[in-house]
Amino acid sequence: MLERVRNADDILAISPAHLLNMSSSINRPVELLVVGCSGAAEQDIGLLSQAMAFFMPRLVLVLYSSVDQSVMAACARAGVAGYLPKASSPDALAAAVSLVVAGGECYPQPAGRPPSVAHATVQELRELTQRQEEILQLLVQGKTMREIGQQVGISVATVKSHARTLYWKLNARNQAEAAYIAVQMGLVRGGNGPTQGKGETS
Repeated sequence: MLERVRNADDILAISPAHLLNMSSSINRPVELLVVGCSGAAEQDIGLLSQAMAFFMPRLVLVLYSSVDQSVMAACARAGVAGYLPKASSPDALAAAVSLVVAGGECYPQPAGRPPSVAHATVQELRELTQRQEEILQLLVQGKTMREIGQQVGISVATVKSHARTLYWKLNARNQAEAAYIAVQMGLVRGGNGPTQGKGETS
């Protein structure tokens, strides 16, 4: 997934066992550190701390198999931008990367909390116009307002108007957050996903 949004030469994949043997010549800080949890809380917290100290990342995403409150709390204290399920689709992970690169955060919803659609019902979201669905799909792909306007044959001002409506319906503050929510809710078709993320993985 990271190779879709960043040159493969910019991505480093290592196992936790090799972290201690990493060369000190690695260019730091890295843009994005992605840490996979093992399921053992103490070990995962230790790995996160060690990896952050070594790579000095600007942004961090942590992937889990099952939610562990102690690990999630440690992530929040450490300033981790996202705590995501390993079972997330490539599109959902790409949307999460774009969201955190844009300054957002993505954590599991607390139990009993409604989905992140404060201003609209699910029915309203199902009733997006064909044009809104088309623009939402392009927003998720990371297209700019100008590129969307050129592709669908409307003015940039009209694209922005549609985008504002979509942000309101999705309770999103910006394009990256709208893309993440749309992918999480299954509102867009499978495709290439966002194209504006940056990645460095561990």
